[in-house]
Amino acid sequence: MYDSVCAQKELLELLIEEFEAEESEQSQIKDEPRELIKGVSGLAKFLACGSTKAQNIINSGILQKRDIAYRAGNRWRFNKTLLTRLLEDEPEILNRVCSEAA
Repeated sequence: MYDSVCAQKELLELLIEEFEAEESEQSQIKDEPRELIKGVSGLAKFLACGSTKAQNIINSGILQKRDIAYRAGNRWRFNKTLLTRLLEDEPEILNRVCSEAA
């Protein structure tokens, strides 16, 4: 009985540490300055592509899944920092999305 209580205590301590580390990481992301790209035309200008291609990227859902894009009323908003990071980490990702839409 004592061994199982000790094992549960160790597991709980590990979970707490993991939760605190994740929470710290999340707060760092939230504390970053948040520049917004506004609208489909703003996204098109940022990506140096046409508005149709920008709309196809939005319609693919890839930006929404990564919390880069969201709706504010009937307008789109894009987190410029996260989008830049995505393009640095996976430069071909948007090309793949556009070639699938074609």
